[in-house]
Amino acid sequence: MELSMPFSVTQNGEYALYSSPDGVLKLWETDTGTLRQEYTPSTHLSATCTCLAWCPTGYRLEKQRKKKKRKSKGDAEELFEEKCKESENLVGIGTTAGNILLYNTRLGDIQTKLDGGHNDRVTGLSWQPDGNSLYSCSNDHHIVHWDVPNNSVKHKWRADKGSLHSVCVCSPHHLLSAGRTIKLWNTETHEMLKRFTGHATEVFRLIPVPFTLISNGDSVDSLYFLSGAVNDRIVNAWHVDTKSSDKTAVASFSLPDEPVMFDISRKARPDQSLLLTVVTKAGQVLIFEHKLNGKLKRPVRPKVTIQVATSGNNQEVPRPIPILGVHICEDKSNNILLVHGNFLKPTFEKLPYKNTVSDICLIREEKSRGSLKVEEPTVSKIRTPDLSKDMTVLVPELMAPSVPSIIPGKRRKRKSSASEMTIEARLNAIGMGTSKTDKVSKAPPKTDGLGRLLTQGLQSKDHKIINSVLNQNDLVIENTVKRMPVQSIIPLIQHLTTLMQGRAAGSHKLVKWIKSILVVHTSYLMTFPEVVEIFSSLYQMMDARTAAFSRLSKLQGKLDLILSQITTQEQHEDERLTGQQPLLMYQEESSDDEDEMVLEVNSQSDSDDNLDLFDLDEQETAGEECTKNLEEDMETDG
Repeated sequence: MELSMPFSVTQNGEYALYSSPDGVLKLWETDTGTLRQEYTPSTHLSATCTCLAWCPTGYRLEKQRKKKKRKSKGDAEELFEEKCKESENLVGIGTTAGNILLYNTRLGDIQTKLDGGHNDRVTGLSWQPDGNSLYSCSNDHHIVHWDVPNNSVKHKWRADKGSLHSVCVCSPHHLLSAGRTIKLWNTETHEMLKRFTGHATEVFRLIPVPFTLISNGDSVDSLYFLSGAVNDRIVNAWHVDTKSSDKTAVASFSLPDEPVMFDISRKARPDQSLLLTVVTKAGQVLIFEHKLNGKLKRPVRPKVTIQVATSGNNQEVPRPIPILGVHICEDKSNNILLVHGNFLKPTFEKLPYKNTVSDICLIREEKSRGSLKVEEPTVSKIRTPDLSKDMTVLVPELMAPSVPSIIPGKRRKRKSSASEMTIEARLNAIGMGTSKTDKVSKAPPKTDGLGRLLTQGLQSKDHKIINSVLNQNDLVIENTVKRMPVQSIIPLIQHLTTLMQGRAAGSHKLVKWIKSILVVHTSYLMTFPEVVEIFSSLYQMMDARTAAFSRLSKLQGKLDLILSQITTQEQHEDERLTGQQPLLMYQEESSDDEDEMVLEVNSQSDSDDNLDLFDLDEQETAGEECTKNLEEDMETDG
């Protein structure tokens, strides 16, 4: 996948250069849309173009080729050469072979070839403002500082453990590089000053904001810069403050789709705000206005949205025309250059910027379809011959219909052969059929067809077929992965990674597919040389999504502990209220009970009085008898 598009516009917006997939360079004049040059390098097939960078000044090499005498040219060509002399005429071209070509638009030829710096794909280029130095980064993890006048390597150092995808000169003595993280370097000492983190994927574009840099010696603490990453729907703004430990972005610009190209206003506006234009993958242009003066909590929304579409008619529905590139022209009117259509014949249009209308739709005619008009034939060239009814058609003997060889009524009964058996009978005969008495098997279904279907969907890039297979139940996932050819494993992993980056709701089933791939095809993945780069984006995306998992787990544990304590206290209170007996119980007596008690007391007192009277009578009787007995005894004795 190309992280950067090989398309670039000069700072003044006069010329645009594009490299086609087959390595052919095309130079257009944006005012007229005329194709001025078309150049095919000798190594355009073996070393195709990967990135472009215009030299910011009208730099010219001292040793120029001797011009041959040519015939008198037209006024248009002479005017074109005069403009080339005044403007940027040197373009740095990075290739897949690791070398760098310097193309001179005034000469219309490759002027210099820089070799010996990289041994892998060149992914980014950036010029010094004087035009004598060029910085390049590559997939070989190194940054090379080129001395352009001497065609030599001035310095080379290892900048990252992984591949580098973008490099940018932000001041005369400072450089920004980006792979998955962004680093700030001192170009004199080649020391890393600060690291910025915030993107989960490869950063394909870095742009410094020039008017935020205050010339204060070698300090860049006041500089702001922007960055965009692959499959990331935001553009981040960063503040370079080497004294601060904050590594996160100070602002982010929200996008409805992933960015393809973006540009900024390099001169300060009257209100000191930044003007940012972004081309999305859907072919729209979003324009943002923001003043960089601190950290924001919410992302910035677009101020204006621009899209191009056809007019349509009664027979045809209006179709969107994709916007390929955008550039903010450095003029007083602050025009915005739009490139739409296709790169075979693009359309260049300058649009004055006004923020009074939020949505702008430009109705244009699509040139690629307008030039091809299909005319309906008035007279058909195909004639059907007239056939006479008296004609006899002769055909070969084998094609003629055969006459029944057996007379009806004398048919013989023949034994049924295998050719006359039904399909069900044939399947039962070879043991593949299922009879009604067979029991339903509990084994998982066979997935030979799903494996082939998924492979065909990956080869044809048919998302409907792929999604139909990925949405199957969990029983067929492992069997499908086992029966897939190993050549389809890497495309399947890349497709699953793209789906997981787009949506987070249905990622649980995609994770099961990735787990089955790792379990079944681990031995094959270990032999694949680029397995780390393929899984790194997936790993960082999962790491970013699970960054708050530990905190959420701690919070869940604390909440569970608090709720369990509340439940336990409520249970203890219920048991205490229902099971504990009172130590003392007082029951108030009624008035009827008091009357009965009074009666019992009175009756008891009366009986006691009677008992006392009875005892006194008995005592007196006993006393009299004793006295009588004593008297009788005394008489007897006497």
